[in-house]
Amino acid sequence: MRDCGQCGHELEPFFDSTCEPPVAWLCQGCGSVTLEEDLRALSPSARSELATLQAFIAPVPENGRAPREPQPALGRAQARARAILEGVRAIPVDIERIAAQYGYPVRERPLPRDERGTIARDGDQTVIVINQHRTGITDAERRWIIAEELGHAVLEHSTLVASAAPGNRLTIPEPRRRVEEREARRFAAEVLMPEEKIRGRFAELAPRIHQALGLRQRQGETDEVVAALARMFAVSPAAMRTRLEELDLIR
Repeated sequence: MRDCGQCGHELEPFFDSTCEPPVAWLCQGCGSVTLEEDLRALSPSARSELATLQAFIAPVPENGRAPREPQPALGRAQARARAILEGVRAIPVDIERIAAQYGYPVRERPLPRDERGTIARDGDQTVIVINQHRTGITDAERRWIIAEELGHAVLEHSTLVASAAPGNRLTIPEPRRRVEEREARRFAAEVLMPEEKIRGRFAELAPRIHQALGLRQRQGETDEVVAALARMFAVSPAAMRTRLEELDLIR
């Protein structure tokens, strides 16, 4: 995890792509934004969303007219994920089985090509849908989609409400959607890469990093550890690297 240098509040990652490391870190405490990439390197949609989200989390002036919309409680996503994983010992986590156990079975159906997955109604049942038209989805990406959509469901996000009302789709304010997406990603990271298990497995592999001689060898060993843990937890190397950085295990 990273803490804000100005107020000490826990920072939240902002992604241009869910398959890549964060491009910025946002502080809901003081409203600051720390960029990892040059703003001009971000996609137009990411720049727009980042500007909207920055305005959303910015402190309201004392003479402001409207208070900010309440933010999700910090740690809510992680706490829910940990409760779901209670009693689960096996790694990698069988996320599809867990989703089904909690009442959200996974289905593959046609969706718009720019969508990877969603939550939808199937008769009187709510299901997680994977876009069968998306080619080249890896097992790691499929698992992440299921985990993220399960997060939306169990955290009772507005997206679930919208999906549950065919013909009466709700308009969800973009800032709220961005907050919910980030919370669902937190849930997915914790449920697929539980902190306790990540720390334990990393401790077993970390000596090879610490014993490396020179920056280049250390970086190479770090890459190998990231790849090994990614295979162990059945996630992408990018997702594992981001998780290890969030837990302050690597830099």
